[in-house]
Amino acid sequence: MTDELSYREALTELEEILAAIEEEQVDVDDLALKVRRSADLIRLCRSRIEAATIAVEEIVEEMEPGEADDG
Repeated sequence: MTDELSYREALTELEEILAAIEEEQVDVDDLALKVRRSADLIRLCRSRIEAATIAVEEIVEEMEPGEADDG
């Protein structure tokens, strides 16, 4: 399943699919499957990036002196 892949693995698979399509190595019968797989991988990558962004923002907020500390 796609969710079990790391970001790096998903990105690598996307690059492989793109290379195969660009080099016309994908059979027309498999093209729709490759495009669907690519869409799933892109969603996974976006989700991982969003989660990482939120985590980093939370960490940065924790490190900054907050107005709530003015007590």
